[in-house]
Order: sequence, then C-alpha cells, then structure tokens
Amino acid sequence: MKWILVLLLFPLTVFSAPLERIAFGSCNKQDLPQPLWPVITAWKPQLWIWLGDNIYGDTTNMTLLRAKWEKQKAHPGYSVLREFSKITGTWDDHDYGVNDGGKDFPKKAESKDLFLEFLDVPKDDPRWKQDGVYATQTFGEPGKQVRVILLDVRSQRDPRKSGGDILGEAQWKWLESVLAESKADLHLICSGSQILPTEHKYEKWADYPQSRQRLIDLAGKLPGVIFLSGDRHFAEISRLDSPELIEVTSSGLTHFWKKFPGEPNSLRQGEVFADLNFGTLEIDWETRKAKLAIRNAQGETVREAELDFGG
Repeated sequence: MKWILVLLLFPLTVFSAPLERIAFGSCNKQDLPQPLWPVITAWKPQLWIWLGDNIYGDTTNMTLLRAKWEKQKAHPGYSVLREFSKITGTWDDHDYGVNDGGKDFPKKAESKDLFLEFLDVPKDDPRWKQDGVYATQTFGEPGKQVRVILLDVRSQRDPRKSGGDILGEAQWKWLESVLAESKADLHLICSGSQILPTEHKYEKWADYPQSRQRLIDLAGKLPGVIFLSGDRHFAEISRLDSPELIEVTSSGLTHFWKKFPGEPNSLRQGEVFADLNFGTLEIDWETRKAKLAIRNAQGETVREAELDFGG
C-alpha cells in the first residue's frame, strides 16, 4: 500500500494526508550491513526522517561523496522503504563532509546539492538557492496537522564554545517566521545535534548556550513540540519541565557505542539504549496523544514516552 500525498509548492510544502506513523533515525554507514530497513518498513511509517550522518562521507572530493550518496540511495532495503514512505531529513557532520564541521567547510555548497539530490528535492524548492538545508513541511489539514521543521546545524555553525552561533541569523529569521505563523497541532523540530542535554562533553547545542536558550524560548511558545536528534550512537529520551519540551535521540542504524561508559544527563527519562535502534512516533488524533518510542533491531519498543498535545 502506498500513501498518496498531495504536494503544494513554495513557500510552504503541505501534504494533505494526516500523519499517524512517523519513523526516524541517524548514523548510517553506507558500507556496513543495514539490517534495520526491513524492520522499519514492516512498521509501515508514512514518513521517514533522516536525522544526520545519513552516510559517512568525510571528504572534500565531491565525486567520491556523490558515489557514497548513490550507494546509499540504491541500497535494496532502503529502496523498499522509499517505495512506501515519504522521505525527508537533515544532515549532520559526516554527511556534510567533515567531522565536527561548520561554516568554514569549503565544499558546503556542492555538498548541499548532493544531499538534495539524494532526497529528490524538487528543483523549485528554496533549499537549492539558500545557504543550508533547513526546511519545513506541513502534513495534514487543520486540526490534524504536523509541522516538520528541519534545522541545519552545520552550514553556519561557529566553532564549539566560541561564544558564537549554531544556525546563523538568516536561518534564525526563517525559523522565527515559520513558528510565528504555524497553526499546526504538533511540531517536530529536527536537529543533527542534541538540544536538551547539557552535561556530556561531546557536540551539542549546549556548546552554544545563547543559541540553545533562543531555540527553547521559541519552542516553548508553541503547542505540541517534540525535538528529534541523532549523532550519539545510542538512544535516549530527555524531557524539560518548563517549558514542557521532550527530545528523542535515535542514533545507531548501522553501528552503536558498544562499550558505552555512561554519562550524566539530568533530563534523561529512563536509561540509555546502546544498541541498534530507530525511533517512532504514533499519533492518536482522537485522544490527542503522541506516543514516542525507541525500537530495537527486532522492532520492539525498548524506551517510550507520551506527549499529550490536547487543546
């Protein structure tokens, strides 16, 4: 069965069918076995969201980077998912082209074009002309509407702990405009880097405290906000009480942190799951509840949380 999605073009991509099943994940090495695609496809998501490190490019050679994207796109398991689900997403550092990369990456424009080709982004989409892969898509009619907001945390990222910014002012203005006019019931804000956790030593929004607080302040004004992130090679769920915000980190489609030593996260709900995983979101429009889950390589729920978006 295929889901028929009606596309309305620029300035806002809108799909008429209401979403009830969304899957997402990150950290996918194109040269490793990819056992999760049949499991993900069997779950029958209407939408798949890439959350970064969708391939491991790590090169300034654009011919080589193109070949890596093409290898992933042609993967048999992923190709089946593409037949049944709408595909969208953002990137992180390894698929951007350089580990921990930021705005100084010399091939970011060429890399962006390859990423948009991988996602089959239409040529009239504004992403082809802007500096970065940030975008928004709205699914469903009013009353049953999900807004997917894809952030680009690489193209304008200043060095870590520099006192700088993570998005760049053009993207901030775009984000503020998107959120100000949104009438959606649920908002999925997607980022390659973790947003809520502050205590670990690896890349995160907390390395840019002003940017993190700016995003939290914006998100806190909206109903039904869920942060989705990747990067960490494990999965966890974090929750901020005031404003009420929840983040699901799903990372490890092909590999994971096998000897995870533990790390502090005072916002964590439950325990870290350090194994192959993907994330899911089920929306019940009658009860106005969103069920979030981390699923293992057998598709079983191993961590879960619920958001009441009421109203």
